Amino acid sequence: MAKAGKDHGFSVKVLNKKEIEAKKMGGLLAVNAGSIDPPTFTIMEYKPEKAKNKKPIVLVGKGVVFDTGGLSLKPTPGSMDEMKCDMSGGAAVVGAMSAIAMNKLPVHVIGLVPATDNRPGMNAVCPQDVITISDGTTVEVLNTDAEGRLILADALVWAKQYKPELCIDLATLTGAAVMAIGS
Repeated sequence: MAKAGKDHGFSVKVLNKKEIEAKKMGGLLAVNAGSIDPPTFTIMEYKPEKAKNKKPIVLVGKGVVFDTGGLSLKPTPGSMDEMKCDMSGGAAVVGAMSAIAMNKLPVHVIGLVPATDNRPGMNAVCPQDVITISDGTTVEVLNTDAEGRLILADALVWAKQYKPELCIDLATLTGAAVMAIGS
């Protein structure tokens, strides 16, 4: 993301685990608890001098770089084996930020990507754990494979500070969506 920002002309700030802890991003930290790799929270901004919008457009992308399902382990084959794509919402935000900046669009845009993997490590969040999102909202985790909404909750709370004109979140849908809308 930093390279994309440098190459295409938008700012990039990456919060590390200590900064994420200081911001009390409980959703991102809970999903990351089973991993040996720390989470990140990336803030990208493109703000041209003559932006047409007074309030920014905020893009939020789910960045689960690999999803095992956590302790609510996904079955495989056909489920877990393609879970590197669970970061496609985050990748779409980086791509959109790059395209907007490269084309010098006259819009102020902020991109947010919470990133982690979701693994069943020794400290992993458990079903029935209650976690606290960064705005103080508590969430009971019933299934640890519902990780996307937890990390997106912290990112959407962060987005509120910008008082955006529009906020769009991009994420892969739960596999259960097929029951609701079909394949």
